[in-house]
Amino acid sequence: MPSGSWSAQPTSSYRTSVVGDRQHQYRPLEDSFIRLIRILPERKTMLRCEVVHVSLRNPPRYVAISYAWGDAGDTRKIELEGALVSISVSLHGALSALRQKSESVLVWADALSIDQQNPDERTQQVQLMSNIFAAAYSVAVWLGPEKDDSTEAIGLLCDLASHGSPAPKLADAMSSGSARRALLAVVPLFERDYWRRLWVVQEIFNAKDITVYCGPTKVSWGIYQDGSMTFRAERDLLERHARWQKYGPTSDQFTYPQVLVSNGPASLPNLRPIIEHKDEPLLEVLRACRRKLASDPKDKLFGVLGILPEKVRNEFRADYSLSLKEIYTEIVDYILKTTENLDVICDAIHFPSHKSSANLPSFVPDWSHIPQVASLSHWHAYGFKAAGDTKAVCRFLDERLNKLEISAVHLGTVSIRGISVGTLCTCDDYAMAFLQWRALLLQSIKKESEKGKLAAEQHFAKALSLGQVPSPWDRPNQWLAVCYHVFASFLQTNLPYLPLDSSLLGFLDVNVDIPPGEREVFLDKHFGSRMMGRCFLRTEEGRIGMGSGFTAPGDIVVVPLGCSTPILLRESGTRGEYRFVGDVYIHGHMDGKAVHKWKNGDAELKKYVLV
Repeated sequence: MPSGSWSAQPTSSYRTSVVGDRQHQYRPLEDSFIRLIRILPERKTMLRCEVVHVSLRNPPRYVAISYAWGDAGDTRKIELEGALVSISVSLHGALSALRQKSESVLVWADALSIDQQNPDERTQQVQLMSNIFAAAYSVAVWLGPEKDDSTEAIGLLCDLASHGSPAPKLADAMSSGSARRALLAVVPLFERDYWRRLWVVQEIFNAKDITVYCGPTKVSWGIYQDGSMTFRAERDLLERHARWQKYGPTSDQFTYPQVLVSNGPASLPNLRPIIEHKDEPLLEVLRACRRKLASDPKDKLFGVLGILPEKVRNEFRADYSLSLKEIYTEIVDYILKTTENLDVICDAIHFPSHKSSANLPSFVPDWSHIPQVASLSHWHAYGFKAAGDTKAVCRFLDERLNKLEISAVHLGTVSIRGISVGTLCTCDDYAMAFLQWRALLLQSIKKESEKGKLAAEQHFAKALSLGQVPSPWDRPNQWLAVCYHVFASFLQTNLPYLPLDSSLLGFLDVNVDIPPGEREVFLDKHFGSRMMGRCFLRTEEGRIGMGSGFTAPGDIVVVPLGCSTPILLRESGTRGEYRFVGDVYIHGHMDGKAVHKWKNGDAELKKYVLV
């Protein structure tokens, strides 16, 4: 077939693949060719389609479809080149939305355009995904059929995007009956499966122009973006609205304002600054996309290749014959070699506990796992530099990359650990953890001087907020007062039958300039969100911190060269090897102090083998 041809010409070689309940014969694709689906004009209820091969170097105008596959068992039939085949209800809806009355439409849709039963072709076509979406004159986003008043919700989004300031319109929507119903309907619209899908990120990233279809509606992507930006800009207004209280959490256990602010278009990470300004963006892209879903765990890498620069894509082939362990371990190898930074191992999150069939080494992140917490180095605003400007000194000790030797400065051994805070928590949970953690601290320092006790409690207060103290209260005594005041106030108000000790009660009357109505939000923002998935710890050397909820007494704390934070290790077996437990905040050691002591000869650099 000549380059640029897009008529469906037969060839002598066919591959038989079962798309639905009848066989459809896929012709092999030439290099740099793709299959487009021609949706024939509407003549009957049933969709009729043809397959055409085109060169990606000189394609005709076509629409690339971005959609969520949905339930594989829920199917509808279409006629594909004379054969009745079954496709997902979701894809059927997308094709129906794009079908025209009097003319054909050329589209690319992964489930039909790629022979899903041919691993070699799948690998080759996945490598072309970014080009396929970039070459399309338009990308059609299919959110699904009309339901949960979605048409009213989209009408509100259009209204918010129209001329004039959106803030008064949003305030109106929160007070008037019909508009409030439309605003409530945006919540399930922004919670649809489409927004959770990993492949969507690169499909939107590479699109020239985007049109969003939902039920009978067809609007520009900008309408959804503008509405989402309005919700983010008016977050305080949304969160203060008392009417949300009666609706309770959504199906995903979020509040309605959280969904409006963080879901929908806002859930798609803005990756352009990362791609444009990071020399090696792989880790940041993997982190940004970690909460997205992929039916094949290998796609947690392959599904983001189309976003990454060519130099990164060239190092990873979308080879589905590789094991998950090989793929995820190669990610660590690549990042260690190209960045000389050890932060990637901190994305191996082991709390809450989960099991992986891939049998990964403890230091290799399981990107198919979607934890509710993130590594400390993920939050760049925290500015942690526990190892200063050092580069990682590490090497793999075996060809299969199962053992990693690192160089680190020893900080201590965990002697006390508090209860772990879970990931689906409220302020009640944080307050109870605070009481238990503080009780453990006070018990451990009872023999110290008054000055020593005060210093320990100040360090404790800073640890609860991971050292992130707002400027109005940045003196140690001030932050201790704020910390104890908001926790004591919350406990007395919400759990009045729980007795508090006289010392804690004394902080109730301290003036910290936080209005009573804002204390719970303050507690959640500055303490609760940072306590989530973690536990209080104190080392034998008296150092105070917050580690992974997986922490146990006897774990050692070290600062590896080339790592933003200290980490916790647990001895494994009798060969002097260790399992990675998690990262850890240690008060006073997040800014290079341990490395400085090593360089001055006051601390020893040791080697640790991680398995």
